[in-house]
Amino acid sequence: MKQSTVKLLDDLLIDAIRLRSSDIHLQFENENLNIRFRIDGVLYDKKKIEKETANQLLSRIKVVSNLDLAEKRLPQDGKFWFKNADLRVSSFPTLYGEKIVIRILDRADKNFSLNILGFNERAKKEFERLISSSTGFIIVTGPTGSGKTTTLYSVLSSLDKNEKNIVTLEDPIEYSIDKITQSQINNEIGFTFASGIRSILRQDPDILMVGEIRDRETADVAIRASLTGHLVFSTMHTNDSVSAITRLIEMQIEPFLISAALSGVLSQRLVRKLCSQCCFETKLTVDENEILRKMNLEITKCYDAKGCASCNYIGYKGRVGIFELLILDSKLKSFISNNYDYNQILQHAIKNGFKLLVDDAIEKVNAGITSIKEILKTLM
Repeated sequence: MKQSTVKLLDDLLIDAIRLRSSDIHLQFENENLNIRFRIDGVLYDKKKIEKETANQLLSRIKVVSNLDLAEKRLPQDGKFWFKNADLRVSSFPTLYGEKIVIRILDRADKNFSLNILGFNERAKKEFERLISSSTGFIIVTGPTGSGKTTTLYSVLSSLDKNEKNIVTLEDPIEYSIDKITQSQINNEIGFTFASGIRSILRQDPDILMVGEIRDRETADVAIRASLTGHLVFSTMHTNDSVSAITRLIEMQIEPFLISAALSGVLSQRLVRKLCSQCCFETKLTVDENEILRKMNLEITKCYDAKGCASCNYIGYKGRVGIFELLILDSKLKSFISNNYDYNQILQHAIKNGFKLLVDDAIEKVNAGITSIKEILKTLM
């Protein structure tokens, strides 16, 4: 392999890590390879490379990630290390040639802490009280890429790992955490979330983290684990916190089991943070005013950012969570057991101080943390 190709890949990775990219996309468009970086959830064009050099670069990536150089018709998965980063490589056949995506898991840049996720003070105290229980079932929900895994890692990092046996089942393991037993499922050999939970229960666990509730069997085993004296965390893909209850019922989990086990549901999204070096107060556009009026929302201040060297002239730097935390009290549990109704639960929760995702989002707009454009793009 030519040294120039080795250097090209090294420089590409160094640049991506410097810019805090989560993924690098390499895709042929006619005769050129288009390289894009995903930064804070958004793809940006980085550079184009002519075909001969591009083929050498893709070959280099396949070599270091232990992919089959000759196989270009089937998708492949591999991985390699670069400096402090764990790089997951995925190849996929397309019309013009293989597309490769590199997921960057930069261990040097990861600090798992509840303090930096974006909770307001009230929500943080409520969530800390919830996760300090010795038993229960707690679900973190949201679409793909909403930061659910980061939230769960932050939860696990905050717990007492010296006096508790904490065990996880993940698909895949993204980061290792000291003093926690982490295991990766393997569906091909029958090591599923459901079978894994059953095995974990013979390992004298105090706390379990199940990567995702995907089916009835996993949900049933996780719930029953929480009812036998364990604290269980997991994730689901739903639009809001109340919908997690709907999803469990759709999985044919008995309502009395849900009400007995479920302690709380945290729903979340990620929004980009305005660059603190170049943000400024501004005014809403006519369209933004109209959208907020229709949603019956009001903001006191509005901010934007012009872009500067600190944020690579994007205007945003980093991301923050917006949250809604549903804690199940005795009345909500009764609703679920007797006659589940989405609106009934939602209205009762709101009367008792429950804040919707949009409420937390508006608070962050008023505080200058993010922009109204970012909120509308994420929640609309």
